[in-house]
Amino acid sequence: MRIIWALDAFEDNKELNQKMADYLTQIHKTTMAEIEPLYLLRENEIVLPTYEVPAWVTDHSKTAESLFREVLTDYNLPFLKDPKVIPHASQSHAGAAETLSHYAARTEADLIVVGSHGRHGLQRFILGSFAESLLLQSEVPVCLIGPHTAHTQGPKNILFPTEFGEHSKDNFRHTLELAKKLRAGITLLHAIPRPIESLFEMDTRPRVYNYKGKMLSLEQIVELTIESQSHRAQYWVSWAEKEGVTAQFIIDSSFKAVDELILDAVEKTDVDLIVMEAQSGPLSAALLGSYTRNVVRKANCPVYVLTRRFYDKQEDRFTEPAP
Repeated sequence: MRIIWALDAFEDNKELNQKMADYLTQIHKTTMAEIEPLYLLRENEIVLPTYEVPAWVTDHSKTAESLFREVLTDYNLPFLKDPKVIPHASQSHAGAAETLSHYAARTEADLIVVGSHGRHGLQRFILGSFAESLLLQSEVPVCLIGPHTAHTQGPKNILFPTEFGEHSKDNFRHTLELAKKLRAGITLLHAIPRPIESLFEMDTRPRVYNYKGKMLSLEQIVELTIESQSHRAQYWVSWAEKEGVTAQFIIDSSFKAVDELILDAVEKTDVDLIVMEAQSGPLSAALLGSYTRNVVRKANCPVYVLTRRFYDKQEDRFTEPAP
């Protein structure tokens, strides 16, 4: 397993970097993964070390690499590969993310680990978001560790929100492989959607919905859907157990927002890693799905995102049929 640890070592991010370092330490203990620290150096960027750079130093890349090594000694990670500094000319987060994405794909990385500041609103609009740009650009999965992350001891229980659709089945295959590498269990989370429009809506009788050609009350629809989706979830649990992965499932009928359900499930089931898609569904536009964005910003555990470009690359998807 090859992991790229992308960090900005020269900003005041030591607390966030330490969380990533702790998490990567646990991942390495479990998987013996090859972990390469990487810094993206913008051309003409002035690197400000803790001491004055001699006047004869003109190669910023070499200087940055030397300083990068010095910074990494603070985190005591002897298993790291030699640090990599990649110069780039882009002045935008999107351009920097594209540079990192191309490097990850070219070097056949399995995962990029990056920190997210969790900015939102006007601050995010002005400053942009490198992590969010990376989720839109990357051809390999991205694991984000945010400011609220508290679980850094290594994943033992993976939360996998799912619609039980065909694209989710492909991603579940990937999650099973990940769980085996991490020696973790999986909790499936499925949210039952509320029917969009009632067929009859009168003050003198309960609302009636058209459900598969039948006129049923909301309560009847929920009961039938729970039964149907529970059977499907149990099939996926059996599938996981055949692969040697312990699994369980949650079917939720509260009609809460999906991101809220995910965050609640993290608290209630001792989840320490969330695996989800970068977008809300296969027909989403080229913008990051709002559910994923909110989970990344607020989760108290790392979020492993299966990016849209990763999903679209046929050669990166598992092709064996489900058992």
